[in-house]
Amino acid sequence: MAEKRDYTITELSVISVTPEEIISGAMNEEIKARMMMTIETEGPILESLLYKRVITSLSLKKVGSRILPIFDAIASSLPVQITDDSGERLFHKENEDNSFRPTPESEIRYSYQIPTEEAVSCLEYIIEHAEKTVTKSELEKMFKAEMGYDRLGSQVEALFKRAVKSPRLKRTGNGRFMK
Repeated sequence: MAEKRDYTITELSVISVTPEEIISGAMNEEIKARMMMTIETEGPILESLLYKRVITSLSLKKVGSRILPIFDAIASSLPVQITDDSGERLFHKENEDNSFRPTPESEIRYSYQIPTEEAVSCLEYIIEHAEKTVTKSELEKMFKAEMGYDRLGSQVEALFKRAVKSPRLKRTGNGRFMK
């Protein structure tokens, strides 16, 4: 059964690191520790958001072409399950549950940073709590509201369309969604 729980952002202390320190390998253990802490707090987490959290905590603006392979190598060596989510790596924490996490108003987590499986869990939650079968358009409106979005922009719609295709969702013969 899908559950709704709060989304928690990882509290990483900010340190000042130069690109040269990262390239030299001197920061590998620190980067690995920060990645693991982020995965355990925010997992499942897409690679782009994971990198963003760690990069920001290292006082860097972005990961350039010299640093990206180092981040990729460190991320690939992490002792966590890594799956594919629409062409991007998804990092899973230990003892993951079947829940979704609306982003609090005080934080920013864009729809493209939400794993498809989390969106599917949101749809399951909506369907489980509906008093009747639900049409796709009704489900889409409830999804937008449940995930905390004011409007259904193209990115939110793309996330919904990926999630609604999941075989985890049950449909009636006429295409409505049911428990």
